[in-house]
Amino acid sequence: MNAQFEKITPENMFDSGDLKILICYLLASLSEAVPATETAQLFHYEGISNYFDTQTAIAELERDGYITVSEKAKDMYEITPKGISLSNTLKDTVSTALRTKVYNAVLKMLLRYKTERDTNITIEKTEGGALLTCKVENSGQTLFSFQLLLPGVPQAQALKTQILEDPKYYYDSFIKTLTDGLKEKKGE
Repeated sequence: MNAQFEKITPENMFDSGDLKILICYLLASLSEAVPATETAQLFHYEGISNYFDTQTAIAELERDGYITVSEKAKDMYEITPKGISLSNTLKDTVSTALRTKVYNAVLKMLLRYKTERDTNITIEKTEGGALLTCKVENSGQTLFSFQLLLPGVPQAQALKTQILEDPKYYYDSFIKTLTDGLKEKKGE
């Protein structure tokens, strides 16, 4: 089944109805708002549907009351009770392998989206090089922030990219560095 699925191209994978069911299933499974533009891009890059068909399906689902724009942002969508009903009734018309593939891909996308939203990194060119300022938040509360003076903008850009890939790693490393040796010092 998976080998057969891998051969399907975006142009012939779905009719509009199947794509709409898949989007409703996805939103119902996640129980959180999903960005439409990134979802359309993800569906395209994962070979599920082309970008424009996905955007059209999202617009039609909104127009018909199956999904609604989230209060969080204008490009974020949430499922409505009508959409949940559609998803529950018709989800079996889309294969389990495809539903699983889409669900896992969108979870990764949402994690990246949340990371980018919660991690603010700026780079300011200075006389001595480039000042990278990083602030990581969780639910509006600052977890940690720091500034580093780097030799130049290219090095700052490289570090920014690396931090955005896994801010939790840097937070954990920062805490570990600060707490290493505390037990020995406490006993003195």
